[in-house]
Amino acid sequence: MGKLLKKAPAAIILLHVSFYIFFSMNGKIPAFELFNIMLVAANSMVFLLFLFRKFSDYALGSACMFIIASHAFIGQFLAPDTLTSGAILLINILTVYTGIQIIRHLSSGYWYAFAGSYLMLFWLFIIKQNNAEALFLSSLLGLAAVARSYRLMTYFWGIVISFTFCQPFAWEAAISIIIILNIMFNVRSAFNSLSSKTALLIGLIFVFLVMLPVVAVLIGEDPRSIINTLRDPRVVSALKITLMTATASSLILVVILTPFAYAVARLSFPGKNLVLALIDVPIIIPQSVAGIALLKIFGKQQIVGQFVYDSFGIQFDGTILGICLAQIFVSLPFFLKPAIQAFENVPSNLEFAARSLGSAPVGAFFRIALPLALKGVLVGAVIAWGRAAGEFGAVLLIAPSPESVPVLAFNRFQSAGMIETGPLVAAFLLFSLVMFFILQFVTNTIKTHNSNTQ
Repeated sequence: MGKLLKKAPAAIILLHVSFYIFFSMNGKIPAFELFNIMLVAANSMVFLLFLFRKFSDYALGSACMFIIASHAFIGQFLAPDTLTSGAILLINILTVYTGIQIIRHLSSGYWYAFAGSYLMLFWLFIIKQNNAEALFLSSLLGLAAVARSYRLMTYFWGIVISFTFCQPFAWEAAISIIIILNIMFNVRSAFNSLSSKTALLIGLIFVFLVMLPVVAVLIGEDPRSIINTLRDPRVVSALKITLMTATASSLILVVILTPFAYAVARLSFPGKNLVLALIDVPIIIPQSVAGIALLKIFGKQQIVGQFVYDSFGIQFDGTILGICLAQIFVSLPFFLKPAIQAFENVPSNLEFAARSLGSAPVGAFFRIALPLALKGVLVGAVIAWGRAAGEFGAVLLIAPSPESVPVLAFNRFQSAGMIETGPLVAAFLLFSLVMFFILQFVTNTIKTHNSNTQ
């Protein structure tokens, strides 16, 4: 094998020059074209380096000479112009060099992955996409850069797939794929279960597909359009109303229902399961039905609404109070369920110990139960706040004005269409993401506090 490699440069240069003379004499290629002369000169230079023992890597040198000779009679005719032809040649030489280094220094699996990737890229960009040479060349450069790492090669293919098969959502798909791959590469399990990892991968893909509209809206909008939207007085007013009403609704739930959640967690009474089931009713009721039901009871012309208006001058429909009423109705289970669960997780014997030491029941609640359940209570409050801020259907029916952000987005979409509504939706999504990070910060802080206390 070694003797054959040593003879290969002479054989290649001989065939190259012979074919060059033959094809030029028959008019197949231009005889004195600069590019063809440079190809012959390049192979002659490599051969002379071998001849005078200035270069001893016969495998690499022979491969490069073969690539140059092949390009002279085949490769250059596949390129649309000389510049592209030269770029293809240089990158193919780089690819060959990378492949040889992989064979020499890495296991065979890396070579098969590299060669398979090369063929797939050729099929994808040259065959399937009708000679997309520029994309093929740039992808080969990327492949050569990542070929020594399975992980980097996987990221590389994630990006390639995103920008070829996931248009017009290429960036959204790329971000999602990279996050999913990063999670999968860093999964740790005591059992090293393939089925669990497969289930995780399928679930992650599903979650990111569901979240794709959110990412698409955020990335697809011009930041300047979002900033201009936030300067709109109507948008500013809607944001203020949403902030004010959602905060007020959440505070009302916290103040009134935190003791109730504690009582439900600690007491046993007939119909407790029914009460727990009723808490979930706002979740299963359609928003429009909830709005109609609230309007039927608390509307100004209805019995309860008219009584409240005549007695106290308070009107719900078409007012901020109506927005709060709808928000409280739909967000109640989102606060109450986590709060009840949090109090159930607090050992009751701690309160008994506090009371045996002289603490009153109320003191035991504020000193023992509430601090230990605070994380769950606050999580429920933040989730309820987010649910209240995003409520649309019930608010639209009981209080279409003053406009909250969801109602404003709907009204603008109805009047101006998708394009004009996009920046407003993106701004509200950004606001929601900020609240998500606040939620994470609050939960992590409370967890640390509790662990330090223990």
